[in-house]
Amino acid sequence: MKILITGGTGFVGKTLVPYFFSHSLTDICLLVRNRNKAICLFPNIDLKIISTSENEWLEKVINYSPDIVLHMATFFTGKSDDASIKKLIDSNILFTTQLLEAVSHTSCRSFINIGTFTEYLHGAGEYLPNNLYSATKSAVHSIIKYYQTQSQWNWINVVVYSPYGRYNSNKKVIDYLVDALDARIPVDFSSGNQILDFIHVDDMADFFCVLINSLDRLKDSYYQFHLGTGRGYTIREVSDIVEAVWGKPINANWGGAPIHLLIQCMLWHLLIRILLC
Repeated sequence: MKILITGGTGFVGKTLVPYFFSHSLTDICLLVRNRNKAICLFPNIDLKIISTSENEWLEKVINYSPDIVLHMATFFTGKSDDASIKKLIDSNILFTTQLLEAVSHTSCRSFINIGTFTEYLHGAGEYLPNNLYSATKSAVHSIIKYYQTQSQWNWINVVVYSPYGRYNSNKKVIDYLVDALDARIPVDFSSGNQILDFIHVDDMADFFCVLINSLDRLKDSYYQFHLGTGRGYTIREVSDIVEAVWGKPINANWGGAPIHLLIQCMLWHLLIRILLC
């Protein structure tokens, strides 16, 4: 089973790629911008690597001819200035379209696309993007659908909630809370009343491993799974948990940072594990 992974050098990919290899998913090709970064991250793993900075990368994808594509690569920003708009369109729409065009010339059976809970401002239901980034993630759905009808592979859309765990160069809420444990000056946070559904990156890796090993059991042409725990926590509740684990208080200035939009995202779909039990 040949698996092409985009975004393999990102936060989730750093955990997912070694996890796949430890669970006998070993024919993996990473499609990345920086070949050297991939080599340094996974020095002891026998990977095929295609760099988008190299000539003829599309032809190389076609020649690899993956059975499965796991498309995790994305560009995130909350900004909407001219430079950010160009990066969002180039990364989240143009690159995805180029990838789909290449994949349409292969024997691919399944295309797994990673979405975000911020595509649903009022929770898991109707699409209502929270920001321009979220809008680009939703906008590409029509393009995926077009290529799916042309190529006859099945499309699995996975909506990821709030991942955490291990080292992340792009800090998230829990990282900032941990940093605030040792802060001499109070760290500005929002009011702390936002509700988020947190999922550990190890559980995400396990999810995708189970999903890929079970694709033959998914007979429909389209599936969407919401990947979270099913339970929401306010930032204040998470703060209490962090304080209990570390045994010291968080030096937080609650309400010191503005909330642009209050997002309350509760999981209402069951995880794929329930389907596959």
